[in-house]
Amino acid sequence: MQAIRERRLWTACAVLLAVISLEGCSDPAGSQKHNAAGDSSSVAVSNAEPSIPPLIPTENGDPSKPVDFEGGGAVVRADGSMILPLDTYISADDESTIVRAENALAQKCMQAKGIELPKSLALNTGPQAPAPYVLYGLIDIDSAKIYGYREPHPIKSRNDSASPDAKVTPAVEQAYFGDPKRDDGCAGQARRKLGGQNARTLFTYVQELRSQSLAATNRDGRVTAVVSKWSACMRESGYDYPNPLAPGHDRSLLGRGLPVPPGATLPPPSPAEIAAAVTDIKCKRRTNYLQTAALVSAAYEQEIIAKHASELRDAQAKQRLKLQESKEILQGG
Repeated sequence: MQAIRERRLWTACAVLLAVISLEGCSDPAGSQKHNAAGDSSSVAVSNAEPSIPPLIPTENGDPSKPVDFEGGGAVVRADGSMILPLDTYISADDESTIVRAENALAQKCMQAKGIELPKSLALNTGPQAPAPYVLYGLIDIDSAKIYGYREPHPIKSRNDSASPDAKVTPAVEQAYFGDPKRDDGCAGQARRKLGGQNARTLFTYVQELRSQSLAATNRDGRVTAVVSKWSACMRESGYDYPNPLAPGHDRSLLGRGLPVPPGATLPPPSPAEIAAAVTDIKCKRRTNYLQTAALVSAAYEQEIIAKHASELRDAQAKQRLKLQESKEILQGG
């Protein structure tokens, strides 16, 4: 259904970044072809590898000790969360406010057509930046022992309390989405009311810059070296993967040995999958993979921020205006 496809657009950036990261690790040269603009010439980083602070010892690689450090512009917490320089430019609360204002505008548009906006089409939160494990692979051994390579803490659907999509009739879809080529439905009109004709938002711009940083990170000699060490460590236990994202995409590993439940696409995490996941994290700890990747990513993000300071300031100024207008709409202005 088109409604489902529309909601998936919110996670398009996360999928793109995951592809860049996966392909960049296994094919550093090829990753240049997958930056946000689709053109390797737009990568806004220099050829010189930026310096990073010395790595912090990792408790002899003990995987039961969570990665927890701060330095070089990177923060990695014991709960698996991570803050890098570009993260400071976006706010989940601000994005949620803007989306709720777009919902209000779309509702008025739909009512003018004599249609009530179905709850299943109304988002409550804005686009979400990809979680660290999406970009760097498994991080927490406690979660790996339970979930294997699955999402450790599934994000509750923005529409879990909404009416079933079955209530979205073709007429409602047409009114809300309109012609996909012209984006002339109520949803598109609401977005343009707040953001103008330019579809790029502060969030999407930050994700474009983040993708450039990831592409550069995965080409960086320090990262390719630690990825090679991780691969060698995994091979010692019988696993042959080119990079830390590959196991989570291996459908022959996910749920290995267990049947697929009715209605599911994969078996649940099996002992075989969990064993691989635990080995994965042990190898990450032994090679200092996560700390290296985080510090190198932070260094490239800082370089990109410096080169795009003017554009980022402009995007932030537009975001502030958009946020203020959104608040006025939600207050009935």
